[in-house]
Amino acid sequence: MIFNSIEFCLFFFITAIIVFFIPAKYRWIWILLTSIAFYCYSIPAFIFVPAFIILVTYFGGIQIEKASTEKKGKQFYLFAIIANIGLLVFFNYSNFFSNTVVDIVNIFRSGNPIKNNLLINIIAPLGISYITFQSIGYLIEIKRANHPAEKHLGHFATYLLFFPKIIAGPVERAHHFLPQLKNQQPIQYQHISTGLKLILWGLFKKLVIADRLGIYVNVIFNNYQHHSGFTIIVATIFYVFQMYADFSGYTTMAIGISKILGFDIMENFNRPLLAKSVTEFWRKWHISLSTWFANYFYNPLAIEKRDWGKWAIVYASFVTFITLGFWHGANWTFIVFGAMQGFILSIEFFTRKWRKELRKKIPAFLNNGLGIVFTFSYFAVSLIFFRANSVTEAILIFKRITYLEGSFYYDTTSMIAFCLLGILYLVVFEIKKEYFNTLFTISENKNWLVRNFYYCFLIMIILLTGVFDGGQFIYFQF
Repeated sequence: MIFNSIEFCLFFFITAIIVFFIPAKYRWIWILLTSIAFYCYSIPAFIFVPAFIILVTYFGGIQIEKASTEKKGKQFYLFAIIANIGLLVFFNYSNFFSNTVVDIVNIFRSGNPIKNNLLINIIAPLGISYITFQSIGYLIEIKRANHPAEKHLGHFATYLLFFPKIIAGPVERAHHFLPQLKNQQPIQYQHISTGLKLILWGLFKKLVIADRLGIYVNVIFNNYQHHSGFTIIVATIFYVFQMYADFSGYTTMAIGISKILGFDIMENFNRPLLAKSVTEFWRKWHISLSTWFANYFYNPLAIEKRDWGKWAIVYASFVTFITLGFWHGANWTFIVFGAMQGFILSIEFFTRKWRKELRKKIPAFLNNGLGIVFTFSYFAVSLIFFRANSVTEAILIFKRITYLEGSFYYDTTSMIAFCLLGILYLVVFEIKKEYFNTLFTISENKNWLVRNFYYCFLIMIILLTGVFDGGQFIYFQF
């Protein structure tokens, strides 16, 4: 059930209407029931997987906190962590690991290659990665004694299953969400108004920008052998904007839906395409996941190897981003994508003093502009691996980019015009928010007529130019 479907609109309308009539103290019950219904919509049997994770993590957290000795607490901690990771590996990576082992064995075989008979034909449960990451973060914080274990099973289950964030995040923190369940405030008009505006903007990014770009991007990358290098470069640039509009569109809608239901969840994007370095980019892109890896993966690795000096940072960067890349999918392309991020972050770390001195010698606008262009370009290049089905295919796409002959493919004039106008609108919106946020406003204008004309304009553009059969959000697969 995707956010831009008729089924979800009906589901959410009923959910929201009933929420308004339920006393705040018992609102979590309805939220939990609707979250379970949302989860069971596709494959009901999958509900047993998050149910197992909830029980293991809930009781594990309590046992970690009340353990009489540190050793005993560590045993409960390791059991709960291994149970969470074990499920994630089983559903998402079993075939990858078994294929890798078979490939290695076949390298040393002189006869006929053996076949992999361990392949599992199974679909991963909905949102298992996000549920698992939230559970692991919760357990780590209890072990670090940063917050107490949750004693209310219903509240804890609601935290992990809350339907706006279960499919593609954000990776919500327990210490931020659970107190909201215990201190539910009356839902106010402002919450509904803000939520509806966020949902509308998220739909605009998804239907008008992302799905329109997706049509062109899919045509080019699915038939890259037949297109010129310039066409592939344009498709690659379009893919960056498609990915951003699609993923941030989902998160914007998730935040808006949560607002209407009386909850605040984490921001996940902070205009990353205007980042002036790759380091800054990863502070602005998928913030909930980036900070999760920073807190629970990167920092412990860097501290563990602090005797290595600066090389501890390099080590931690590579391991963290290779792992983060692998989280996106069981394919070597994602590992290469992660390794590319680790590489450039290490380069930026070693050159930070030199770049600081250079910034003093050139105008700020030129330095910022070059930084934005380089960061965008590097991310676009790395996304070719992210988009390709294999490393071999990615290399062939790079080779095809050097093929300069052939005409530029644009399908129809209206198609390319809508793509460019969507990107232009997004870029102008982002620049305005980043650099001129207080200069003038339209969406939050004090004039009622101006403000509502803007939202009517968005609705009209969505209805006239939106792609309503574009399918699910890109990050649903992760």
